[in-house]
Amino acid sequence: MNTMEYKEYSFSNPVGETKLKVYQIFPGVELVYSSVHMDSYDLGDYQDGVIDNLIEIHHCREGRVEQVYDDEVFYLSPGDLAVAIRRETNRSYSFPTNHYHGCTVMIDTTRAPKCFSEFLEDVRVQPMEVAKRLCGPRNSFYIRKQQYIEHIFSELYTVPENRKKGYLKVKILELLLILSMIDPDRNEAPARALPKSQMFLAKQSAEYLTTHMDEHITIPELAKEFSVSETTLKNAFKAVYGVPVYSYIRMQKMQMAAQQLIHSDLAVADIAYDLGYKNTSKFADAFRGIMGETPSEFRERNRR
Repeated sequence: MNTMEYKEYSFSNPVGETKLKVYQIFPGVELVYSSVHMDSYDLGDYQDGVIDNLIEIHHCREGRVEQVYDDEVFYLSPGDLAVAIRRETNRSYSFPTNHYHGCTVMIDTTRAPKCFSEFLEDVRVQPMEVAKRLCGPRNSFYIRKQQYIEHIFSELYTVPENRKKGYLKVKILELLLILSMIDPDRNEAPARALPKSQMFLAKQSAEYLTTHMDEHITIPELAKEFSVSETTLKNAFKAVYGVPVYSYIRMQKMQMAAQQLIHSDLAVADIAYDLGYKNTSKFADAFRGIMGETPSEFRERNRR
């Protein structure tokens, strides 16, 4: 029987929920699949105590995840990979778009073997040495979407449950071998680090927009509200949310509309009006552009 045991963890808040599926691959090595539909979560009791020199290898499949290192903030988009050395366990994670699917390899160097040749003789890989070489003094390393990275992770997401027991072990060893051969000077993506002040600016702007969804707020008005230049606002917003301000507003309105279509009996015209659309057909076109179907089709399918 090739079925591999795993543990599941769930988190929820008023925004949505998160599910984690955790596989023990080797001693001290875990593979965590994340399905996130909320803005943030805290691991709480999932990890006991503080782990010194924890290696995290993150891959983003869908959505967007925020990673904070000291005074800088980085964001992973679909296809991106990050390697980090943590001085202690990262207990909280944030997701600007309330949507994320991905997986993380976590290596506790206090419990894992120093060299993985213990698992396969010819795999003479020392995870901490690989991570230090890639991450350098800032303890983090990023690769934007690359075909060879996609090849490894696409198989991690699609392997059937009854084939995972041995397959995941082979894929983790393959991933570490690939990382050991990467030249950090030639392969690392541009840092794209964002100061925390700009992260806060973008998030405050998004919150302001969300609480004024029924109004048509322009970028000049928004910049004036927060006493910054339009360029600073637009750059900070795009860095955090991955889309321009107006695209974000449209997506948020359609997400709000989707929730009302599922959980209320309001007419489509009333939902459109509440979100600032005076023309129902324009609202329907915008909804179909984001959600892939008309409001009526969406409501019927989800209620069915």
